[in-house]
Amino acid sequence: MGMSRNDFCRCTPSEFKATWDAWNDMRQNRERGEWERLRMQCLCTLQPYTRKTLAPADIMTFPWEKPSPAEKLGKEEVMRRYREAKAAAGLE
Repeated sequence: MGMSRNDFCRCTPSEFKATWDAWNDMRQNRERGEWERLRMQCLCTLQPYTRKTLAPADIMTFPWEKPSPAEKLGKEEVMRRYREAKAAAGLE
């Protein structure tokens, strides 16, 4: 993470978590960028050999591009689940 030992020892748990989250986000963004560049290289390499115009998702679909299960649910389903959870917790 690039922290000195003194910085690490002085961190509170919440400060360390915030630092780790920022470092992890930066690492993931760098890795995603590498995968995106690789996909574009593949697309440019394959495009001359197909009659169809290729889209990047035709080459590879990454996990971060797939919608989360919550995004697939409609508003009514989300509200129904919310009411069930609320009732189960005795908050009605």
